[in-house]
This record gives sequence, C-alpha cells and structure tokens, in this order.
Amino acid sequence: MAQDQLNKGSIAARMERLPFSKFHRNFLLMLTSGEWAESLMLLGNGAVLTLVAAYFMFPKGSVLAEYAIPVPFFLGEFVGALFFGWLGDKKGRRTVFLYNQLIFGFGMILAGLMPVWQLIALFVFIGGIGVGGEFPLVDSYSSEVVQGRIRGKGLAVIYTIAVTAAPVIVYMTKLTSHMGYYSFRIPMWFMGIVAIFVWLVRLRLTESPRWLETQGRSEEADKIMTDIEERIKKEKNLKELPPVNRSINPKISKSSYKDIFAPDVRKRTIMMLVFQFFQSGIFYGFATFAPGLLVSKGLTITAALGFATIIYTGFFFGSIFNIFIIDKVERKYGIISMAILAAITGTLFAVANNITIAVILGFLVAFFLWNFSNFYHTYQAEIFPTRIRPTAAGTVYSVSRISTSILTLFIAYVFLPHGALAVFAIIWVFVLIVVIDILLFGPRTSKKTVEEIVV
Repeated sequence: MAQDQLNKGSIAARMERLPFSKFHRNFLLMLTSGEWAESLMLLGNGAVLTLVAAYFMFPKGSVLAEYAIPVPFFLGEFVGALFFGWLGDKKGRRTVFLYNQLIFGFGMILAGLMPVWQLIALFVFIGGIGVGGEFPLVDSYSSEVVQGRIRGKGLAVIYTIAVTAAPVIVYMTKLTSHMGYYSFRIPMWFMGIVAIFVWLVRLRLTESPRWLETQGRSEEADKIMTDIEERIKKEKNLKELPPVNRSINPKISKSSYKDIFAPDVRKRTIMMLVFQFFQSGIFYGFATFAPGLLVSKGLTITAALGFATIIYTGFFFGSIFNIFIIDKVERKYGIISMAILAAITGTLFAVANNITIAVILGFLVAFFLWNFSNFYHTYQAEIFPTRIRPTAAGTVYSVSRISTSILTLFIAYVFLPHGALAVFAIIWVFVLIVVIDILLFGPRTSKKTVEEIVV
C-alpha cells in the first residue's frame, strides 16, 4: 500500500491538483454551519447580556450589567482555543468538530434553563469553550482541504456567511425582549438547537487526509483521498484527473504542545502572539465603542444604536468584497493595508462633525476591519505546518480572547473620557505594532501550498 501511494504522489499533491467540486462546496458548507452557529453568541453576546441584565435588574452601568455574560464567554473561548487546538493535532480535526458543537449546544441550552445569573454565566462559560475550539479549527481544516490557489477565498466565504448571524440574533432578542422570563432564554435555546443540528450535519465530515499523512497513517489517508478523487471524476465526467506534482513532500511527525516553539516555527509563533494581542484592540476597540462615540457627537442613545447598525453592515459588505481580492493580494500586505486604511478612516470618523459623514466613515472602518479579519484568519493557519497547525492557531487565537478584555478596558478607562480622537490615537499605536510585526517577520503565503509556506 505504501508503494502504491508513493506512485500516486503525496496526499498534499493530490489535494492541490483537484478541480473545485461539490466535495469542496459541501465541505465548506459544513464548516460554515458551525461557524454561523457559534457566531450567534460571539456577535450576539452583548444583545443577550442586555436581556439578562434587564431580567435580573442589574444596576445600570455596573460591572454585572457590562460583563456578566461577555467575561465568562470570552474566558471559555480562551480555554477552548487552547484545549481544542491541541486536541485537533492529537486526535484529528473531525473529532474536535464533533465535540465542540455538542459542548456549545448543551452549554447554551442549559444556560437557558438556569434560575440564577451565576449559573447562567457558568454554562455560558462552558458554551464558550465550544466556541473557542471552532475558529482555529475552521481556519486550519479549510487550509488543509481547499487548494492553495483559492484557499483564502474559501475561508472568506465561510466568514461572509457567518457574519449574517449577527442581525439574526439581534432581531431575535428584539422580538423576545418583552417576554420576561423567556426573553434571553429563547435566544440561548435557539443557539443550542442550531449547534446540535450542526453536529448532526458534521457527522458526514471526513478526517483531514493531510493530517493523517503527517501522522504516518498513510493507508487511511489514501483511502479517503481515493474516495474524494473518484467522486470528483464522476461529477466532472473525467477519466483522469490532472497530473500530480510529486514535489510536495510532507514531513511525517507527531507533535507535542511545545513544538509550537520548535526552531522551525518559533519566530512565527511569537510574531502571531504579538499580532493577536494587539489586533484585538484595533478590531474590538472600534466595534465596542462606535455607538458611544456617536453619542459623544450629540446623538441620543436610540439614534446612535440605529446608526451603529448601519455602520456594522460594513462588516458584511467588507467580507463580500474580500472574497474577490483575498487570493489576489499577498496576504501579509492585505493585513497591513487594511489595518492602515481602518486607522485612517477611523481617525476621520473621530473628528467628523457631520453625522452623515461620520456614519459613512464608520461604515468604511467596519468594511476595512472585516477585510483585515479575513486576511489574518487565513494567514494564522496557513503559516504553520500541518503537524501543529490547530495547536498553534488555537494558542495565538486564545491570546486575543484575553487581550480583548484587557485592551477594551484600557481604552474605556484611560482614553474614552478624552473623546473619540484619543481612542483612535491609541488604536494607531496598536496598528503600528501590528504593521511592523507582520512586515518584518511575516512570510509570503498567497497561492502557495501550505507545505511550500513552511519550508
């Protein structure tokens, strides 16, 4: 069997020569389903918090009213990203995709059944563990299955669909806001039911042949790969697939957690740890404080929230735009350019006195930030070797879960009292750190196979 597989070429080479097919489309849809389910809570935890705070009568402006749900959720994400990233390299990508959806689903269902906010927060934390496992695994698994020439586009499509979860959950919380006891419980149960449905759908996922090959499980990898090839030949009515480039040779090696600091990847790990710590201040610094900055321009809270909704549509339209450019622009320069453009438009947003102009500029900030997000999600997985990809991606992503709380609090208490311009002044510092970090230490990745990137 080993000689037969050698004659066929490596799994990586066989993957790269495949034409895009129903297999790839269905694979991306199965990944997207989980990303959408968990984005309900990632993007909607603030709306859920509003309902929890109202039902339990948290004092306005208190720590509970602002952090009772987001803090346990982000802490759960931190734990989940670390644990499930490591598990993805030990037990396989498919295994994690099944466990994490169940944890998220049952966590949210049980949270909705709890009588006191402390227990709700506990089960939100547990649900957050499932969410934390999703994002680095989606980034990693898609990079191993989708061909290098369209790898970024595949992930951009996933995140474009996922961001539509935000208006769904916000609209649902609006509908249930008058229901008292059930106001926040129905949205939580909805999230849990969707996650369990996704778990059922994902039972059809196969293991990553690339990962199996790096583990020395060549027979299993060949069996899955041969099945994929036969399905594509049948779909495309082909007698033969394009020839295999046999120069793509995998490194067969099992890993441990410490390998993310091995000599061949240490610089990239440190680079991404620095990047993830400060990028959260750029992204969430704007997303968190945009409504408040509009209020500071003289709007009522109701009007500010209405205009903020328009601004946040920039995330969706930015993601659609990104689908068309992510594989045409060198990834590291895409990250850098979008961070700078977001900072420039953000500064103009801060000083704009005309509300219409401010909303347009805010929309552009959101537009550029989601481009920035899609670029770096693709980048953070593809720059690491297959043997440690989820472990490394999960570790660096987990840092952003902690830094989100640290940096947003830092901005809120030190810079926000001095106005919008002060907020974007510190965001410029974060942007410069990110730009220098990626510019000096980031490898080129676009249109390369993941094996070529890590050479």
